[in-house]
Amino acid sequence: MPVALPGQTRVWTASVAENAAAATARRGELDRAESLRADGFRRFADVDRFLVAHVCLRDILGTVLGTPPARLIIDREPCVACGGPHGRPYLPGRPVHFSLAHAGDLVLVAVAPVPVGVDVEDVPSDALVHETMTGLHEDERAELLDLPRPARPAAFARCWTRKEAVLKSTGQGLSHGARLPYVGTAAEPARTSAHQVYDLPVPPGRVAALALWTA
Repeated sequence: MPVALPGQTRVWTASVAENAAAATARRGELDRAESLRADGFRRFADVDRFLVAHVCLRDILGTVLGTPPARLIIDREPCVACGGPHGRPYLPGRPVHFSLAHAGDLVLVAVAPVPVGVDVEDVPSDALVHETMTGLHEDERAELLDLPRPARPAAFARCWTRKEAVLKSTGQGLSHGARLPYVGTAAEPARTSAHQVYDLPVPPGRVAALALWTA
């Protein structure tokens, strides 16, 4: 079921397998930093995923802004944790915000008029949930422990993607851990004071979320 998103917020999806050849042919549209990152991958699958994600991002932003994709300048804000040049990506002087995520064959690109974060993850194993849930908010941990064990991986994944989406929208990432903000594990995201959070429909075995920073 499609999710109703406010205003000019849009989300696009792309398959790596279906777009890898075209993305490789358009690699020249990437800037030097993107090309260097692509060169740094050792596995062909990781190169394909990166190229599809970034060519699609430029294609979408170019369409939204009426600018050839290769002419877009994508920069990075200073990291909010350390001040390094690897914070939230942005388009200098352009009134649009965007976020990029990928998992396996799936790429998501979100564009919005306010700071936005999008995340997609594979539903994890029960063992990984047990190992990672200790870093969540105490109420989220309690919610997970109240569920039957088979239901915990999907609930954990919902919580984690919501949290990642929120933290990507602010540029903070996981630099301060995953305890805050509280976003909940239930079928509907918990309300936060500074964000609108939405679960996104994706193929079975994955979960995705989008967050708009409205503070």
